[in-house]
Amino acid sequence: MHVTFRRHFLDQMLQAETFSGKVLDVGGKKSNPRGQFRPTAGVEWKYLSIDPETKPDYLCSAEKIPTEDGQFDALLLCEVVEHLQNPETVLKESSRVLKPKGKLVMTIPFLYGVHADPYDFQRWTPMKIKMELEKAGFKNIQIKPMGGAIAVFCDLHEMWCFLHFDQNKKVPLFLRITRVLIMGPFLKLLKKLDLRFPFKDYITTGYYVTAERP
Repeated sequence: MHVTFRRHFLDQMLQAETFSGKVLDVGGKKSNPRGQFRPTAGVEWKYLSIDPETKPDYLCSAEKIPTEDGQFDALLLCEVVEHLQNPETVLKESSRVLKPKGKLVMTIPFLYGVHADPYDFQRWTPMKIKMELEKAGFKNIQIKPMGGAIAVFCDLHEMWCFLHFDQNKKVPLFLRITRVLIMGPFLKLLKKLDLRFPFKDYITTGYYVTAERP
């Protein structure tokens, strides 16, 4: 699969984020990581996953993290919440292991195709995100859209191509042509147009969220 607009926004926003101290990356991959973002030099970066092949520092569920309270300066839940059966429990546990003033960085898709990893359970609106984070004890919640209507269209188009190939081992000609145009000569133009497109609070691939433990 080509790099999606959503992955482009995720890399861009994470690279602009400031990390320091000790960070817990829930669901991140120590080996063969996705995208272009890499941990900041000099930061103690730990990984938590249920997948032993990724060789995490914590091989466990995020519902019960085997560490004492207030151990981390930041915690990432990037492209994870939609795959959780009990996200409310994970958010409370995330708050517990963060230091006071510790930062949560969370991303969650919205208008984006159903995907595995291994299961996909939900999509949250900004109101739902804010409500659940406040229930878990977080403050200073900032919610930013990740792209607009053009990004949504391009990512759904890419998933359409991927599903055709996954099921039939062949992508129809008209989809192959439009795929090449989107990911080739039209890519820069589409990114510029997407930046100017209105209504991102309502039509977006998903949300980039930061919050703070009081």
